Amino acid sequence: EKFGDTSADLITMARTRAVLALALAASLAPSCDAFAMAARPLARPMARAQTTHARSLKTMIMPVDPLRKQAVLRDNRYRSDDWLANLLTIPQSRVLRRIAFHLVTNVLWAVAVLALSLKKGIALTLPPLPHTILGGFLSLLLVFRTNSAYARFWEGRIIWGGIMNTCRNLAQYAVTHLRRVDMEIAGKFIKLLACFPHALAHRCVSGRIPHEDRVKAALPAPQWANIPSNVLLELREVVRQAAEKHGQGSLQDTLDTRLQLKEVTNRVDDLVDGLGKCERILRSPIPLSYSRHTSRFLSVWCAGLPLILLGPLGNWMPAAVAVICWALFSIEEIGHLIEMPFVPSLYPISDSTGVTPERLEMERQRKQPHPYSYGVPVEVMASVICAEVEDIASTDYGSETKNTLSTSFYG
Repeated sequence: EKFGDTSADLITMARTRAVLALALAASLAPSCDAFAMAARPLARPMARAQTTHARSLKTMIMPVDPLRKQAVLRDNRYRSDDWLANLLTIPQSRVLRRIAFHLVTNVLWAVAVLALSLKKGIALTLPPLPHTILGGFLSLLLVFRTNSAYARFWEGRIIWGGIMNTCRNLAQYAVTHLRRVDMEIAGKFIKLLACFPHALAHRCVSGRIPHEDRVKAALPAPQWANIPSNVLLELREVVRQAAEKHGQGSLQDTLDTRLQLKEVTNRVDDLVDGLGKCERILRSPIPLSYSRHTSRFLSVWCAGLPLILLGPLGNWMPAAVAVICWALFSIEEIGHLIEMPFVPSLYPISDSTGVTPERLEMERQRKQPHPYSYGVPVEVMASVICAEVEDIASTDYGSETKNTLSTSFYG
């Protein structure tokens, strides 16, 4: 009953076992050619069916990994049936709060135009043709402005995805190759590697998040000018020490080890490239003249709306102006929000195990926006990367190796 149609499952399993028994008998009795020819063609497809059936049962029985489940939580993605909740939460919108002054100004101007028409008999109207023509150009400006900002957000996410993959590779190289050179060197390498994501996150948000204790312990105070760069410099020094130790003949001088140390250096180069790409986004905003012109154009166009809509809509004109201005101002403001894609987390994370489904549920209960609402949550991503590095470092390739590495890394 737990797995649905139990009778069908039992019939399938019985058939599979019967045919496998025939195939086994045929293999044990090769002289019976007719029997073997009859049973063997059936054994292979039924064996595949049994394997598929077993995998499906395993999927239903085995619990879902919490970290994997976290990636598909309902709150992590927008769903089309969330439309009602989205409408009801408009008053709590951060975008609305940021455009409130501009929006209220335009609505008050629309109310003033309506009051002049009703009280004084002064009808301030304009023909709609100029507004219609300019609306096409304004829409293009808003689209280009928003697309430019989204391209920066997506580039930032791709950069951090590359950093995650590179850190995984380096952690695996440390476990499988640097351990062969020296356990202490491998532990120091992993310790520095776990510091890099947090140091980069701190730099990406211009110091708006505190440094992790492990970062402060890994580097002396004089090297705090550009912390991610100095962490990578220390990583290169560790690789150099490993190369020297290997060259002294402490282990068998093999070409494989030399090639792997070279590959580790290349991966550190990838982290340097990721740091430079993040700094490029930080130091190169969208040209101000482009943003200013879009803002001025939008303000003038929306200021003319009451003069266009007064005649057709009458007393409903301020409400229509409010809705139109809210939609257009929100599009522009979203572009401003995601233009600088790196944002700190919206809830504190003090260690590498901070990202859990339970904490995400606490965040939802506090009705805080999702971390991906306005950019790339670099602090969350740094914690996830660090957790993966530590998990790889604790991989058991033998109890003696694991204990030695754990002592070097955590001691």
